[in-house]
Amino acid sequence: MERHRFAFTLAPGDTKTHRHIPVNLPEGAAALRVTLSFTPWTLGDLKNLVTLSLTGPGGFRGAGHRHGNAQEVMVSARAATPGYRPGEIEAGTWTVGVHVHLALTALDAEVVVETVPAPDIDADAEPSMLPSLPPLAPGEWMMGDLHCHTTHSDGRWTARELAAAALTRGLRFLALTDHNTTSGRAELARHFPGVLLPGLELTTYYGHGVIIGRPEYADWTAMTQQVGMRALSDALQTEAGAYLTIAHPFAPGDPFCTGCTWTYFDLRPGDATHLEVWNGQRSAHHNALALEHWYGLLHAGRHVTATAGTDNHGPAYRPDHGLTCTPATDDPARLAAQLAAGTTYLSTDAALRPSFRAGEHAVELGSSFPGGALDVRLEWLRPVEGTLVWVIDGRREEQPLSGQEPVERTLDVRRWLNLELRLPDGSLQTLTNPVYALP
Repeated sequence: MERHRFAFTLAPGDTKTHRHIPVNLPEGAAALRVTLSFTPWTLGDLKNLVTLSLTGPGGFRGAGHRHGNAQEVMVSARAATPGYRPGEIEAGTWTVGVHVHLALTALDAEVVVETVPAPDIDADAEPSMLPSLPPLAPGEWMMGDLHCHTTHSDGRWTARELAAAALTRGLRFLALTDHNTTSGRAELARHFPGVLLPGLELTTYYGHGVIIGRPEYADWTAMTQQVGMRALSDALQTEAGAYLTIAHPFAPGDPFCTGCTWTYFDLRPGDATHLEVWNGQRSAHHNALALEHWYGLLHAGRHVTATAGTDNHGPAYRPDHGLTCTPATDDPARLAAQLAAGTTYLSTDAALRPSFRAGEHAVELGSSFPGGALDVRLEWLRPVEGTLVWVIDGRREEQPLSGQEPVERTLDVRRWLNLELRLPDGSLQTLTNPVYALP
């Protein structure tokens, strides 16, 4: 058995740095165990955050983005700690990544890497696939979550528990976006009968970006605050159905939520393709800031898709969590294309059926038309109470709503049109992405 111990001190000046520890392993290892410990964990009410990642000779094997000052990783051919991928323990150089998100004071740290016997694997007694929701009729819209977490990062529920809660909430698609790992997708695919898209929350020192549509892990450790994020966003746009969303751009950041505020210089919100304006509960103050900023981008002529994500870590979905609604499809490629194009509205349910026509041509949310007359028809699957807000070229017109009668209007649109539904207390219930008029 091989055993390697590395002791070091992390100072506050090491915050937002990486330490890469190479370890050479011989052939024939059955399992690998890596432990990280550091003291102290807390300074008053604040927590230091140091996380691990693991890369083998064959590539990235996972990451454990979670709080705690004593972390253990086990990897073998058949099993792995959540956040990591099982597979053979190849001979050669392995790299343990130590990522210092926040060191409030000097930390005494230790990493131990050792080869150990393979653990016993219990047969999975869980039933595999959960029951499907009833099929939707042609023309229906469906609802899903594009930002959620499990125990494969810092979530409080398993992939199966997430799948069960999503079905109870009526969700028909999910993108599992655990922090800096894709290891949970295979587990979720065994349980969730809806459409499952590749996802990842790239959790960096200068912002969190939700990647949708790329199956592989995206390495962030070479990025700086000035260089790297824009190149990643541009590269994703060349991949069918893939894109990066700036997540919770105005959420409180260090030292309360490390890296949660978006501070990248090379990719500002106005240069992004997607911006999360409804993160978690709608009442969060940072959501109001994000929505205001998004409208400012529209006024400036930018076409940035507004997104929602529950950022759910368990143990349940809340009624005011923001969800994504899009025309129903069971084709993952078509779904990914709709989300990338902004053929979506954000809401707590999928009760709205919007349609738009410019002359004889249908116009989708997120798309453009020549400008001028636009016929709008809004249908509802249930009675609605509140205020419908028409945002026409930035001008807001309010219309009281009560009941389930369709709404029809013909509007002169020269820049963009989008809609809001506000509840009687003024809170946001639905936000559509725009229909744009060509210049």
